[in-house]
Amino acid sequence: MSFNVSNVFKVFLMVAGCSLSLVSAEQQKDVKLFFQRTCAACHGVDGSGRGLNGQKLPGRVLSDSRWQGTKKDADLVKSILKGKGGMPAFQSQLSEMEAESLVAEIIRPLAARKK
Repeated sequence: MSFNVSNVFKVFLMVAGCSLSLVSAEQQKDVKLFFQRTCAACHGVDGSGRGLNGQKLPGRVLSDSRWQGTKKDADLVKSILKGKGGMPAFQSQLSEMEAESLVAEIIRPLAARKK
């Protein structure tokens, strides 16, 4: 039985790609849960800065599209990891990749849902 190195490499890339996409899907679940358990306490579950009873919460309104338009993803990631103003740092709880995912997949879409 002979193996074609090219075909073996192609199979390896397919398997590696599948495992990477599984990690991304699993990571996304963790980031969504992190937002619900940690961020929503100050920013609201919908990013409105309001609690379940409509009370004003201490965090910034993340669903404000005008505010979001003034911020680069890298700035938001930095604020998440290092903290800013009254917001604590979360670098001990999130990796940079997870913070980037939090911005791209959770925070950015909040402004689109507000319309």
